[in-house]
Amino acid sequence: MEAFENDVAGDLLISLVPEHILAKHFGKKEGELLRRKGVYAYEYMSSFKKFEETSLPPQEAFYTVLEEQHISNEDYSHAMKVWETFKLHTLGDYHDLYVKSDVLLLADVFENFRNLCMKNYEMDCSHVMTSPGQAWQACLKMIKIQLELLTDPYMHLFIERGIRGGISMISHRWAEANNKYLPHYDPSKP
Repeated sequence: MEAFENDVAGDLLISLVPEHILAKHFGKKEGELLRRKGVYAYEYMSSFKKFEETSLPPQEAFYTVLEEQHISNEDYSHAMKVWETFKLHTLGDYHDLYVKSDVLLLADVFENFRNLCMKNYEMDCSHVMTSPGQAWQACLKMIKIQLELLTDPYMHLFIERGIRGGISMISHRWAEANNKYLPHYDPSKP
């Protein structure tokens, strides 16, 4: 999903229709409560012992080094409401709910994006790996031209000399390897 969206998940959740994947796993009230990006005390969770704690850590424990800030009072109140609504007993329970809801929300965001791609391009974005790959496929579909194989060595050199920057590619989802460290290694093949 990150290959397609540069926006943060929290901003993407605002535009979602509420009755989707998340709603199938939780009731209407609970699903609505989880329909926003949750908060997690990443730096606070420094050992497995923390999973056994029986209350939400103080608001100061939710400081995030990545964003270099504390969570808002509103976010902490929401975390407390989640704890109470779901009758959580330990930080391990909170952790599991956080991870599950995060995955389900991202699944909703991705399904929403898939539907948008199907509507606009009549293409499924899950058949390509990246946004440039999606754009390439959409371009080829829209111009309705079959590209020819580049066989002229001078044309190849011309294009190769024009390449600038780092790695740029349209990747494929499948590859075959005969590697001696893999279980189906065949020493008779290259």
